[in-house]
Amino acid sequence: MNYKEYSTFDQINKDLEIMKVEKDLAYQKFLRELDETKESLEMKNLLGKTPKKILGMLGMLSGPIKSVVLTYLFKKIF
Repeated sequence: MNYKEYSTFDQINKDLEIMKVEKDLAYQKFLRELDETKESLEMKNLLGKTPKKILGMLGMLSGPIKSVVLTYLFKKIF
């Protein structure tokens, strides 16, 4: 660890102010990253657009084909 020698209180106060600003910046960065993590763990973000795409593809299929595909999907899922 490097030790710094100070000759005046003004130098000490200046370094303390710099450290306070650095601490505040680090804390704000932590809060922002925490919010981003919380948001990324929400159910809508975990699933993404996959269910919407699947439903769109199923909507294009006709009656008998749709029932076969849905039956197959439900058997695979459950």
